[in-house]
Amino acid sequence: MVLLGIDAGGSKALFSICDEGGRVLGTVRRPGITPTLMNEAELRQALVRGVEQLMEGAGMPQGGPAYGLGAAVFGMPCYGESETGDEQARRVMDAVFAGIPHRVVNDSEVAWAGSLRMRPGINVVCGTGTIAFGVDTRGNASRCGGWSYHFSDEGSGYWLGKKLLELFCKQSDGRIPERGAVYELVRARFGIQNDFALNDIAEQEYIPHRDKVAALQRLLYDAACQGDQSAIDCYREAGREIALCVRGILTRLAFDGPVRVSYSGGIFNAGALVMDTFEAELASLNCALCAPVAKPYAGALMMAMRLAGTDTPEALDRLVRSDAENTGKEMRHAHVRDE
Repeated sequence: MVLLGIDAGGSKALFSICDEGGRVLGTVRRPGITPTLMNEAELRQALVRGVEQLMEGAGMPQGGPAYGLGAAVFGMPCYGESETGDEQARRVMDAVFAGIPHRVVNDSEVAWAGSLRMRPGINVVCGTGTIAFGVDTRGNASRCGGWSYHFSDEGSGYWLGKKLLELFCKQSDGRIPERGAVYELVRARFGIQNDFALNDIAEQEYIPHRDKVAALQRLLYDAACQGDQSAIDCYREAGREIALCVRGILTRLAFDGPVRVSYSGGIFNAGALVMDTFEAELASLNCALCAPVAKPYAGALMMAMRLAGTDTPEALDRLVRSDAENTGKEMRHAHVRDE
């Protein structure tokens, strides 16, 4: 039996298959899937092309009913946030995977499944956006965050990207008494001599594009590493905001004893800048921070295994080991390229 997991986001989508024993047979990285910007035909085409490329690469049948799969789980961004969008996603899944067990869930749920091996606890995703998902000891589930980036998404890459622009303006104006690394890095990045030139650049080239604003977070990180206190304070504030998502879930679920909290998403790569404050806030909530067991794509496979009834402890352990081995290979290859 072959099982399919899809971990989709705005910047990339990972299509993966494993056997019933938890051995990963193939993974394909595809362009991101943004359901709010896609019609039904486009969403269906994105899924079909991803599955066909995955099956071809693994040397498996590409046709036939539901590609011969035993179960499929699609972790989709924005699921649960729009009735129209949710209905569209379910129709597409019903059409593409007719005749086999299948589910579409929010991408935060597959992140939880992978990071905590589908055990009780809470996972926070903080990348371009911010969202948390948790399951308590009674099997009840809840999520927090994932609101519109126009007025929420605190602590996220997009939020931090906007903070960079805000700090530049304040340092330029003298509202922050001393100009720090933020000021010099932004001027160098955009090649500006007149600070107000940032207005046109930001409004025309960045503000309309959420991912491009989120990418500006890297400049903020560089400024923090260079000792810019205003940038450091932004990451500390981000840690507190991210912890609020955990607090929100705790108000709706019931756990026995300390709550395990894990994490995924690029903002956590900022390390101590975010993690120190985040962990301190969690301690005040009787939560224990724990490293993720596996990546979100593995979480989608775990959920597919559960749908098919093959999620034995042995199979899940093998899937976790397979993910760790793949991660090791990726790190070794990246090291070779860097040299």
